[in-house]
Amino acid sequence: MKILTTTLTLLSLFTFLIGANASPSLSLMTVRILPDGSVEPSNLPIQRSGDMYTFTDNVYAQIVVDRDNIVIDGAGYALQGTYNGTRTDSWVVGNGPYQQYNETAFPWTIGIDLANENRHNLTVRNLNIRNFYIGMYVWTSNNTVSGCSVSDNIVGILLSGDCNNIVGNYVARNEEGVFFGVNQPGDMPLNIGLTRNSFVENVVHFSGCFCEEYNTSEPIHTWDDGEQGNFWSNYNGTDADGNGIGDTPYIIDVQNRDRYPLMESIAVSLVSTPKMPVEIVVAAILLTIIILIAIIVYRKRSATLKN
Repeated sequence: MKILTTTLTLLSLFTFLIGANASPSLSLMTVRILPDGSVEPSNLPIQRSGDMYTFTDNVYAQIVVDRDNIVIDGAGYALQGTYNGTRTDSWVVGNGPYQQYNETAFPWTIGIDLANENRHNLTVRNLNIRNFYIGMYVWTSNNTVSGCSVSDNIVGILLSGDCNNIVGNYVARNEEGVFFGVNQPGDMPLNIGLTRNSFVENVVHFSGCFCEEYNTSEPIHTWDDGEQGNFWSNYNGTDADGNGIGDTPYIIDVQNRDRYPLMESIAVSLVSTPKMPVEIVVAAILLTIIILIAIIVYRKRSATLKN
């Protein structure tokens, strides 16, 4: 099944990204999952067990994956970047494929990125991905993103690979929720499963480049599994029979629609609570003990003076 009738060169998307604040206040480290399965650097709160990589705390970094057939389980924690929401209006998606882009002058960050075109079968789940230029760049095949929060990025999820599943995610407050991009005109991703996600308060929930005309001879592309679609916060349809499915499709554009939009959000936002540093916990306990001792001493002295 073809996906979007519009086409995009990734250069066009990157020129859009440079409108964001290019001078974050904090530098962002790059974490790599290497071909042998090791994590570099190794002193991060990511626990490895075989091909499973589980977060044990929030991580402030971008992750480059260079290994097949692995699972990254966020366990509800966050992968967080430095994008602070500040951008200019210098570029807009769809201004054309031949704009000049200078990565050195305008650096951008990707939350999770596959290292090269030979990396496949990555599963990312239960992870709060936020504050990146691109939350996830899924440009190879047979990958799954499920149960994640993808929020407060410029582009939440950039898809350009075939046979990928984006299921049950909370995609919120991004400038572009899910964006389809390709390297060559007509080279569009196929067989994408995009269901039971919640699209909430994104500037644009779902899009591609607007620099090509629609091919209206193609069939309408659908974003549901034949029974359930996705929740769209700006859907204004009704549910007369109360089955939780909108009575009319959610129209993305003239060639793309969700035939079974959900009336209520199934996916939920992940709230990441950072662990309290051990030093702070110890200091708090010691302070409590000192205060209790002071109270006891004060009471004893008061009792002695009265006598």
